[in-house]
Amino acid sequence: MSEFSISVYLWGETGKPSLVSPESIALFWFLNSYYGDYKSIEVVFANNTDLSPNEELPLLVENGKKWSGFVDIVSYLMEKMQNNDDVETTLLKDGLLEFTGELSVLTEYQMYLNKINYETFTRKAFSQLLHWPMWYNTPMNYRTRARQRCSNTLGYLMHDDDPDSLESLELESTRLPQSKAFQATQDRKMRSKEELQNVKHNLQYLTRLKDYLRTWSQVRNSIPHQNDTIPADFLLWANLFVQLNLPDGEKVGQQVKDAVNDDFHQLVQSKIDQLSSLEPRVFQRDPIFQEQGNVIMSIYHYVHKFV
Repeated sequence: MSEFSISVYLWGETGKPSLVSPESIALFWFLNSYYGDYKSIEVVFANNTDLSPNEELPLLVENGKKWSGFVDIVSYLMEKMQNNDDVETTLLKDGLLEFTGELSVLTEYQMYLNKINYETFTRKAFSQLLHWPMWYNTPMNYRTRARQRCSNTLGYLMHDDDPDSLESLELESTRLPQSKAFQATQDRKMRSKEELQNVKHNLQYLTRLKDYLRTWSQVRNSIPHQNDTIPADFLLWANLFVQLNLPDGEKVGQQVKDAVNDDFHQLVQSKIDQLSSLEPRVFQRDPIFQEQGNVIMSIYHYVHKFV
């Protein structure tokens, strides 16, 4: 029996939250630099979504009850803290927190649909966080989900099952007799189409990010006591921290500068630097066997769903 009343499960390793989960990073920062009753909490880097009812981390467990996701977890914890805000300010903070959660869609695009980031970072990161065979399937499943979530934000995103997908075109071309020269031409066309798709969606992403940050800043500036940190700040900073530190993150920094003003960019960078180097004060422990995402426990959780 743990001596702590609350257990928080995050994506991470070696005592730090992982870039694969901006919400884990945001909650880690929130607990270690903002939340007052941190001594009642333990952090566990279990990297096991089977523990969560909606198969998402971060996860908070208290007395058998569970809360998933940064917004729901922080909303629950904030209820425990004294709140001196008036009704209008509380509604603005809550609304901004919900709105900030939408930034995760753009972060997912960068992690799973930006080809450079996905191939050079994301797949490798999961191989260090998960046991076999989950480390192979998980990023592919998240990529499918990201494609669905980003379709409304960035428009149509080519899928492997689409009739005009690159894989389908390549398969169809192999069925036809063709010379080496013809095959080389087809390969160039497919690569060119893929590159054009990537350029198109990267430009759409950058435009959406700039528009999002402008709206976020306008709402944030309308909240009294602007120098006071609020939960929505942690989620914004964590998402930008991830996007800036991915292999293709240099372009993101310029968008942050252009979106609002240089003061906003400097404040964001200063807070990110400060929080990413802070000394943890919340107790951390390694996951026990039942909390790990190993094959045996994955089978257990899968069977348990149908019992």
